[in-house]
Amino acid sequence: MKNITSAFFAALTGARDKGLVPRRFVWITGKDLASGAPASIGLWTGDDDINITVTSGVTGLPEARTYYGGLNLQVSPIPRTADLTIQTVTITIGQIAPAVQQLVRGYDLRLAPIEIHDMSFDTGTRLPSAAPEIAFLGIADGAPVKTPAVGQDGDIEISAISAAIAMLERTNPAKSSYEGQKRRGGDEFGLYSSTVANWQIPWGQK
Repeated sequence: MKNITSAFFAALTGARDKGLVPRRFVWITGKDLASGAPASIGLWTGDDDINITVTSGVTGLPEARTYYGGLNLQVSPIPRTADLTIQTVTITIGQIAPAVQQLVRGYDLRLAPIEIHDMSFDTGTRLPSAAPEIAFLGIADGAPVKTPAVGQDGDIEISAISAAIAMLERTNPAKSSYEGQKRRGGDEFGLYSSTVANWQIPWGQK
């Protein structure tokens, strides 16, 4: 179950009468290839650049961020699951804008943290009806650049998987061998693992 603010809930429930202008914000933190330092870029589905305060999905604290607009940004539906199914989200953006070129050519996006926020605008005032709500926390799982044919438009598809489920698939090298186990306080659970692996046990035979 997802908890949302009362203002965002009011915007959703009033959408039938007033309409709704949904927007999505994508925040990607990669590693600068020149300096090696972490660097972030914000993208959103609006037409112009915007400065807005969102709640960080990492710290849980408000952060003032800049998001670049007019990038033909599209975010696939975010799966809502109650089990351990891996949530996969595809982020598609045009590749012409300088911000996008910096993102895919100036940053290392391998396993880059990704945050996606949802927000709606009031149809009357054209102002945010509520602060952006965190909708997805994940890591980049690939960012291929599609080179278009002459006269066609190219795009970039960044695949992201949910960070929580991705943690469950990590291997633990400390448990891969007897030498690794010895570093864990004298644990000898895998002492004879290499020998037992070669045993031929005639099950059901005399």
